[in-house]
Amino acid sequence: MLVKRGGMIKMNFIKPDIALLNVLTKLPDENGSQLVEFALALLVLLTMMFGIMYFSLAMYSYHFVTYAAQEGARFAIVRGNAWQGKGSCSTSAPPNFSMKYACVAQSSDVQNYVKSIATPLINSSQITVTTTWPGSTPTCTKNCGICATANSQGCQVKVNVSYDFGYAVPLVRSRTLTFAGSSSKTIQE
Repeated sequence: MLVKRGGMIKMNFIKPDIALLNVLTKLPDENGSQLVEFALALLVLLTMMFGIMYFSLAMYSYHFVTYAAQEGARFAIVRGNAWQGKGSCSTSAPPNFSMKYACVAQSSDVQNYVKSIATPLINSSQITVTTTWPGSTPTCTKNCGICATANSQGCQVKVNVSYDFGYAVPLVRSRTLTFAGSSSKTIQE
């Protein structure tokens, strides 16, 4: 510390507290602190990486659900009541999916078709498909004469798809998210 006295500058030194020095010299050294810091940093990094991966997989699953609803509705609109003489599609569930092409689609056929288009990262057993033929047209919502048979040409078909997505990120509680998609289209054939 600098002190000015009568034109001269003198330096006064603060005497260290002996008791404080004794305590500081008895503290443990820093051996191993780098390992602890690395472990904490790695934990944060891995949590972020797994979080990003599961978020990406969740977005992928959501995209699949909306795509599957659209494809399921498309499957139903080209297999309407106009194919009545050809019989039902008689699809089999995945992984042995098979069907006839000229056929009338039933709810189970749409479900089997949607499950068959599941991509490798999608667990097809977690997919739920509900298909309804509300008996209405785009311009008529009740008592439509054209829709006496619900899956007639010009009538609506609605496909709802839901998927239960489970995730487990370190340090975050595991949960299941349910993604849902819906598509409504007019039967063409």
